[in-house]
Amino acid sequence: MNRQLVPLRLLRVGLLRVEIANGARSAYRTAWGSRPRDRIAAGLALLGCVLFCSLELFALEAVRGLSAKALGELPGLRIDVLVERCLLGAFTGIFLLSLLGNLTTAVSNLFLSEDLTARIPLPIPHRALFTRQLLLTLLVASGPMLLISVPAVLVTALHTGDPLRVALVLAASIGSILILAGSLASIAAVVLVALIPPRRARLLTAFLSATGLAIALISFRGARPERILDPAAAISVVLNLARTNVPPPGLDPTAWAAHAAAGALFQKPGALTMAALLFLGSALVLFSAAALAAPLHLRVFREVRSGDGSSPFRGRSGSPARSLLTMLLRVEMMSVVREASTPAQLGSLAAVFVLDLLNVHFLPASDPTARDLLAGLQTALALFLVSALSLRFAYPSVSSDGRAASLLRTLPLSAARHLAARTFVRAVPSVLIALILIGASDVALRIPRPTIVLSLLVGILGAIAIPSLHMGLGAIFPRYSAPHAVSVALGPGGLFAMTLSTGLSLSAAFVVSRELRGFVETMSGLALGATIVLLTWCLAAIVLGALPLSFASRSLGRSDLPTS
Repeated sequence: MNRQLVPLRLLRVGLLRVEIANGARSAYRTAWGSRPRDRIAAGLALLGCVLFCSLELFALEAVRGLSAKALGELPGLRIDVLVERCLLGAFTGIFLLSLLGNLTTAVSNLFLSEDLTARIPLPIPHRALFTRQLLLTLLVASGPMLLISVPAVLVTALHTGDPLRVALVLAASIGSILILAGSLASIAAVVLVALIPPRRARLLTAFLSATGLAIALISFRGARPERILDPAAAISVVLNLARTNVPPPGLDPTAWAAHAAAGALFQKPGALTMAALLFLGSALVLFSAAALAAPLHLRVFREVRSGDGSSPFRGRSGSPARSLLTMLLRVEMMSVVREASTPAQLGSLAAVFVLDLLNVHFLPASDPTARDLLAGLQTALALFLVSALSLRFAYPSVSSDGRAASLLRTLPLSAARHLAARTFVRAVPSVLIALILIGASDVALRIPRPTIVLSLLVGILGAIAIPSLHMGLGAIFPRYSAPHAVSVALGPGGLFAMTLSTGLSLSAAFVVSRELRGFVETMSGLALGATIVLLTWCLAAIVLGALPLSFASRSLGRSDLPTS
């Protein structure tokens, strides 16, 4: 009997090695692409990430220099206590945001992934497959947090006496927090799907994530952080934080991480050992959770797949469509509304709305220079929010067709007309969002009428161009086999689209604000007229919105098939 089991074990080990190698090659192909245009998009996306990290490094270095000078003027300040309290707040925020971000992603990766469905029948231990999906969930959900954290770790470590040791401690502390948050979210997702169907679970987790984020934003705003702009109030807050002893960490992993990081910054013994133990403990929690939850996941996964035969449209007899355009618009609106993440996005949007409307009440409306500056910044902020929502709803639209993309090509419907309907459904809410945010800030600031007209014009044009840009690039770089919309937007084309739309959004501030334009002219030595800047930005917005849609309609109509 043992002789018969040995070849089977060797076969499983060999298949596991092949699975790891195939996964690595698949990740490389997904990130770099196989076509020349995919590689161009990946290169531009990588360049955008490098540019973002460079700007963050520059900003953090400036903030560090100003903070060091300001804190040096306060006598009797316990810097170590202040730093540990700040780190505790930052690590707690990272843990909560990672927990909310991992929750919805875990439901999708663990139960709604077609890739996992294809691997389940293979003679690979289910614990290995489950661990793979946990690590994939952790990597996808923690990507944005890592992109922000890495420059902060570098800036902090380079200004200490032992950069390598401090960098290792900070990396281990942040990594342990991300691993613990991902482990807890994945286990919660398995338990939740054991109670309710996975699509409803994804809807519930999206709602919980949005509610938690909204509560955090509104609570932060309720603390009135603008009081820190008052020097006396800022000094009072800093002194209160620095004079109160930090309580013992107890069983709080974020407190232990903050204690280890603060110890490394101030060269206290045992900091590296503490961070290493914390990281190893979090890894042990991850693999132990994978081992314990794998049997439950397999049972629930089989039950879900065996009973997943219902169609959301069965039993529905909608009213007859008056025309093809009406039917297209109705279908696209239904697809957006029925998206599982729509409640999360609406909750986050409502929180940002409330936060922005509360902020405009405190904006300085008496100084003309400040009003002009804030008018440009508010326009850029509105378009940046439009860009974030468009990246989630417009860019993955074509990829969400999945296997139905081949069927759509057999219908008497041109790709250009279908893309136009999809873009229209997503551009109308974008325009409304931009008008409300820009209009509310202009009214609160009592902006002059010419500036109001200019900001609204820029907002409308940008709110039309950004969804068009994302829709076109999403059709040029489709990912039909992606497990969910978030993974579609994290591909090379999505990062390229995010880079372009972010640049278009931020440049709108220089179009609206005369003061920002003057600053750029002073720094560059070029005389930029208001009319030339406006016409250049409008032309760029029109080209960025129209050109990808034109290329996408040709690409979908000729050679693009859901084979990848």
